Amino acid sequence: MLSIFKAALEPLGGKVYGVGDGHVDLRYTVNPKEPLQCSVGVDLMERGTTRTLDNKLKCAKALAAAGIDTPRTYFRAQDVPDEPNTMWYIKDPVGTGGKGICVVPRKKVASSFTAGYIIQEAIQNVILIDNKKFTLRLTVLIHEGSFYLFQDGLVVLHGAVYDPDSVDAKVQYEHAGYMDLEPDVKLSPFSDTPFYNEALANIKTSLGEIFYHLKKYTPYEQVNTYCLLGIDLLLTQDMQPVLLEINDRPNFLHTKLVNARVNVPAIQAMYSIVNFGHHNYLPGKPKKFELLQT
Repeated sequence: MLSIFKAALEPLGGKVYGVGDGHVDLRYTVNPKEPLQCSVGVDLMERGTTRTLDNKLKCAKALAAAGIDTPRTYFRAQDVPDEPNTMWYIKDPVGTGGKGICVVPRKKVASSFTAGYIIQEAIQNVILIDNKKFTLRLTVLIHEGSFYLFQDGLVVLHGAVYDPDSVDAKVQYEHAGYMDLEPDVKLSPFSDTPFYNEALANIKTSLGEIFYHLKKYTPYEQVNTYCLLGIDLLLTQDMQPVLLEINDRPNFLHTKLVNARVNVPAIQAMYSIVNFGHHNYLPGKPKKFELLQT
């Protein structure tokens, strides 16, 4: 992560914190074992403030309470509709990186379910690229009570040809190995896709509604704080976004192409908001964070 923040902020005049520095403009990570012995200009939000968003169980219940039910999500096996031709994900609420997750047909939901996990419908009418499923990862910024969406993201293209009835992780959800020399899983900028403009417009509308309901779970309590969220989405064949999960403090270290085209510009755009005025120093015609909710 340090390398991405350096690449983003050094061109804007930033430098890495060193022992003896009396002030930090922006904190991007917290090490409780080595607290900073200096003042901080813009600090990270307390992680407990965003726990409802990051925890899949808590987030699903919050969305259900708001009437947002796509994908359909259940918390007990006996509540899942008896629909034989459907597939379902069973997810650990705190699992990350594809861990603690499996996909099963309806008849195996009960035998595969673990108490405390969530059961989420597998959306099957998804847009494909090269006959493969993909996930979109977008970035949302929370800053002083407002939510912003970055105008680009990354496409995570799965390694195997899509079969809606498959239980194979490589087909349905696995994205490990994208840093290999010859990866099966491939990353690319969202803005390179032919459906970028239409999809982004629909995503802004959808996430605007979602964060309208979720903002009460992240109360604005402290000035000069921020948080970056990784938003994982699918796109249906009629170009409608489906929220899969929200990740607090997401990874920003990916391939060289994605780092240069997406991650570094996202950090620069974030900095232009939390340190208002720096947008004038961003190179070229950069992508920006657009306001979703206040």
